[in-house]
Amino acid sequence: MAAKQITSAFPIVKKPNRGQKSMKDSDQLPSTSTHDQAAVDSIDDLQILKNFDLTLEFGPCTGITRLERWERAQKHGLNPPDEVKDILLKNKDEEYQMCLWKDYEI
Repeated sequence: MAAKQITSAFPIVKKPNRGQKSMKDSDQLPSTSTHDQAAVDSIDDLQILKNFDLTLEFGPCTGITRLERWERAQKHGLNPPDEVKDILLKNKDEEYQMCLWKDYEI
């Protein structure tokens, strides 16, 4: 039985020569498109709204929209974050308007 060479099981990976400059990630210019930035902003906005939903001091949030909850908290002097209202007025999508528990029955 002939002995197998280790290179038959593990392919050879060639490293760049010392004289060659390899293209590193740090050498490339960062590419940030407006679409990527919008996606990051959307995730940040949804995280802020999630934190608003989880803050119990502003009252229960089931059965009403986030904007109604924000207005109720403001009416009762609980000082909800103005940033939440700005996000809600900017985005009319249901994902932004309804609380985390919109899919659950009361």
